[in-house]
This record gives sequence, C-alpha cells and structure tokens, in this order.
Amino acid sequence: MNEMRVTVPAGREWALVIKTAIGAAGSLAGLSLDVIDDLRSAADEAFELLTNQERRVEQVTMVTSVENGMFNLAFNAHRAEHFKACRPIDPEMAQLIIGTLVTDVKLEGDRCGIFSVTMALPAGTR
Repeated sequence: MNEMRVTVPAGREWALVIKTAIGAAGSLAGLSLDVIDDLRSAADEAFELLTNQERRVEQVTMVTSVENGMFNLAFNAHRAEHFKACRPIDPEMAQLIIGTLVTDVKLEGDRCGIFSVTMALPAGTR
C-alpha cells in the first residue's frame, strides 16, 4: 500500500467513513485489531478537533501511508475562504488523548485554530 486519500464533508456523520477507511488501510499495513481500534479513536478525536473550531471547515482529507516501517495518518481541514476574526480553541486536551493512542502526533495551526493533525505508529504490529 503506497497511499490512500479520502476526502469527506466536515459533518459528524462522515466520521464513520473515515473509521471504515482506517480499518482497511490498517489491515493492509498489517496492524492488529487493537491497534486499528486505537487509530479509529485517535481519528475520531482529530476529526472532532478539526471540525469544531470557529473557522468553518468544509471538508476533511485523510491520508494514510506506510513509509520506513511506520503507518502514517494525516488529517487536513479544508477551511472556508471567508471568515471573521477568530479565537482559537486550545488543542491541548485533544493532543493528549491522541498521544496516548499513537506513537507520534503533531498539530499544525494558525490564529484561527488547528488545520492539520498528523500521527504515526509502527506498521506491521500484529
């Protein structure tokens, strides 16, 4: 598996599509069911973080890949062009929760909040 890319609307009801895609990608990468379940929980937290901020998010793209023995998972928010002044939400709690589920987590943001969440863990951990 080189890379899988899935883009969904930012509505909460689309989180199931993300979780299903993670199951497929994780299985192809040789991850155990327990690890896939942890990834789904981390993805749920990342999706919530990206879609519940002051600047409206229209779509979320998930990208999975396996490189150098690591399963990589990234979420990128496609934010609305027009926005008013922003007060970013503190992402500390989401980062702590995701960090308990994966090996490495990074959040990227600006004055309007977080727009990218990337995480990684060792592949083939059956």
